Amino acid sequence: MPQAQDVVQEVLTLLEPMVAPDGGSIRLAEFSPEQSRLTVDYSRGSNDVCATCVLDGDSLKAFIEEGLQTRGIELAEVTVREPDLAG
Repeated sequence: MPQAQDVVQEVLTLLEPMVAPDGGSIRLAEFSPEQSRLTVDYSRGSNDVCATCVLDGDSLKAFIEEGLQTRGIELAEVTVREPDLAG
């Protein structure tokens, strides 16, 4: 059975192609299985032709949660940080 850390990385790797075409990236910042907490850094890309086509942080969070849940991992807290928007 895969370790939770491996499953988290698998889900992030599967989601990377959703953000990469617009120049975005996803990076695992912190994962604490003991505290049931995951933090991901998301660098949102841009798309001058279709600004609404760029995945927002809330949608990415929902995809991460769903991907983990379908693989048997439910976390109390998933945080998607967008450092470029932190101002």
